[in-house]
Amino acid sequence: MPDKQKIRLLKFILTVYKVVVEQRNVWINNLQNWLEKHNPKIELLLGTAALSTLIYTQGFDLNKRELVEVVRYDRWIATTYAVVIIVKLFFLKDKKIFIKENVINLLFIISILGILVVRAFFMDSYQEDGEHWGWSTYIVVVQVIMIVASLDSLANNRSTWLFFTANSTSMIVGSLLFIIAMGTGLLMLPEATIKPIGWVDALFTSTSAVCVTGLAPFNISEVFTFKGQFILMFLFQIGGLGIVTLTTFIALTIQQGVKTREEFVIQDMVESDSISSSADILKKIFYITFTIELIGATALYIAWSDLELSTPDRIFVSIFHSISAFCNAGFSNFPNGLQGAEFSTDWFSGTIIMLLIVVGGIGFKTYGQVFKRKEKFKRNFCLQSRISINVTVFLIFFGALGLYITDFDLWNSQSASDSVFQIFFTSITCRTAGFSVVEIGELSVGSIMMMIMLMYIGGAPNSTAGGIKVTTAYILLKYLKAQITGHNHVHIGWNTIEESSIRRAVIVFMMSILLSFFGLFLLVIIEPLLETEDLFFEFFSAMGTAGLSRGITADLSIMGKLLIALIMFSGKIGLFTLVSLLGENHDNFKYRYPETSILVG
Repeated sequence: MPDKQKIRLLKFILTVYKVVVEQRNVWINNLQNWLEKHNPKIELLLGTAALSTLIYTQGFDLNKRELVEVVRYDRWIATTYAVVIIVKLFFLKDKKIFIKENVINLLFIISILGILVVRAFFMDSYQEDGEHWGWSTYIVVVQVIMIVASLDSLANNRSTWLFFTANSTSMIVGSLLFIIAMGTGLLMLPEATIKPIGWVDALFTSTSAVCVTGLAPFNISEVFTFKGQFILMFLFQIGGLGIVTLTTFIALTIQQGVKTREEFVIQDMVESDSISSSADILKKIFYITFTIELIGATALYIAWSDLELSTPDRIFVSIFHSISAFCNAGFSNFPNGLQGAEFSTDWFSGTIIMLLIVVGGIGFKTYGQVFKRKEKFKRNFCLQSRISINVTVFLIFFGALGLYITDFDLWNSQSASDSVFQIFFTSITCRTAGFSVVEIGELSVGSIMMMIMLMYIGGAPNSTAGGIKVTTAYILLKYLKAQITGHNHVHIGWNTIEESSIRRAVIVFMMSILLSFFGLFLLVIIEPLLETEDLFFEFFSAMGTAGLSRGITADLSIMGKLLIALIMFSGKIGLFTLVSLLGENHDNFKYRYPETSILVG
């Protein structure tokens, strides 16, 4: 072949090679872009499939044949998930970033490989007529790994589903509705209940748990199995912290950072003064929360050593009551709650629960400052924390004194020690906790009015408690005093309260009055056969997310339960929502209309 032809052929080959390389790079780049766009959806879809498997296996009583199908289904999901991760790793532009931000995914691949090795060499083939101790463990392990991996994917891709807006109000409402709906379905699973319950009761109980109220239309120890009680505990733990806070914490833990837009949302949720410190505050909230709950559970485990319970049962009831008390949920899985003879006069366990209630209801910001203080006690506390602590202590003693006066004969009919314990426990639990060591239905009308006032005020802002909040009540009283004395501003100590805070306090108070009026009006019409004072108590218990009852919850009609569920939801987020929507800054108009006077009072 002549040299010229060889040169032309070589040029042609080089040209073809160049085109192929360029097309290959374009194809790889397009594939990378496609993976970045669609991979989160694929991972979320596989995570949902894994969650459905978990619900199916744990919520229904399956036979051996059905377990075989579940094993195959889990194996297919796990294999697909592993392939997706490997493909993403292979085609990723910057693999160092992937390894840094997807540690859970890499651990997932290693775990799946380990499970396959165990499956191939250490476990026998599963036969329909045979049993193997390892298969139940195998299924649970695969499910747990898949759920953890899907939660990681959920957190890593939260911008596509959670942080869809900079408005934290919409996020809080949407997340609570989602958890309530999910909880309703989980509580209706056959394996969650000893006897089937209707969707209204499941919705009511789920709403009560997510809104950390504590009202229930039945005795949960007689209706829910261990799995059902575990689901209930999960719901009020999420309700106390919030799904937005939970997923953000997971993302912060894994990725070590959030986007700027998310920083503003976190700042709004934790009420931080600085954007840069908001993420750190959120982490501290979780660490302190779980530390306190663990300490509380350990203390209750020791306090209840004389109960006739097995070690696993005592561990579970201790954890259940610790979380319920700290989250101010008020649920108890004892047959008679804390009104049983072994609890109603038990100073040891009662004091632990009272401390958990107070700490949970005093606000994340306040006890966060308690743990980090360095010098003098008050110097390191902001005004909000000082108000929260002082008003909380005042209401506890004021409520105890009021209860003693209004039911003098009842308390004097027993020993002084038992009376003091029950009075203070009742005063504290009215701060939206829901536990009770006395029969509420036996208290006088005066005591009921005192308890309604305490439930109406509630706990501190940015806490697990409900009510209009102690800071709102305190600012309103200071505002009233300033108006009576003719002052234009509200002063607390050496601080002048901003007009926006006063405006929000007035809005919360007015909305609570309107909600109370219309809610009670409807409730009395819906439930004409029940006593009016019992309905009033039930209503304010729901609105303040207190969870105390005079024993009429189970007697409510379907419409009554739905109305109380709506009131619980409104008490959890309604007033805050309105303040967030109406309290935003708007442009002030530069003109005024002519002033006029109207006779009032």
